[in-house]
Amino acid sequence: MGRASTALAGERKTLSFLSNSEDMRSGFGKWGIVRNYGSRSELLQQGTPADDVYLIHDGLVKLVWGDATGKQTILGLRSSGCLIGVAAVVTAEPCAMGAVTLVPSVLERITAEKFLHRLQTDSDFAWKIHQIQSREVHEQLNWLAEMACSSARSRLGNVFRRLTEIGNVHTDGKKSRVRLPLKQKEVAELIAVTPEHLSRLLHDLSRAGLLHLRNGWIIIPNSQALAAI
Repeated sequence: MGRASTALAGERKTLSFLSNSEDMRSGFGKWGIVRNYGSRSELLQQGTPADDVYLIHDGLVKLVWGDATGKQTILGLRSSGCLIGVAAVVTAEPCAMGAVTLVPSVLERITAEKFLHRLQTDSDFAWKIHQIQSREVHEQLNWLAEMACSSARSRLGNVFRRLTEIGNVHTDGKKSRVRLPLKQKEVAELIAVTPEHLSRLLHDLSRAGLLHLRNGWIIIPNSQALAAI
């Protein structure tokens, strides 16, 4: 593998999980209503207008898309520092996807009117939003490339490795563990495999000593070894 390919593969390790660093969040301030949301709270509904934009202060949100038959898939996960609902508010079109919290989360809810007013009158704020949205497009395109070119085993390893990066991790030497915020069916949706195939993948990774699922915990004996698959 060439240097460029290696760099691209490294980028793809972060796909489907978007979280922004502190510098990306600076300057927003508390200009909405900050409140706690329980696990599985619906923030946006596919096909309906967005009345608000949400800034994630803490927690994890899944983006879901479904068809008329009720079949659905998870398009990605969003964590601390991310904005939810911007595209629908700016375009004044119905939400292209739904958004649901996966864990108890702290979110800042900003009305569409207030968000648009600041976007149109505050150039620094507008540039910050442009940066965040551009990063999201960049990472989502890389995620599509990973879905098309990487093996399901590699995608699964990346998902669990990223969950340990954005979750509350307990470490013991090289070993790390974190609570799994997704149901196994949701993990299968996220990496685009059937639940049955996911079970086989989990068994293979466990047998190889790369990761284990125990009582709702992801246990990774060596994160570097997992990242190398």
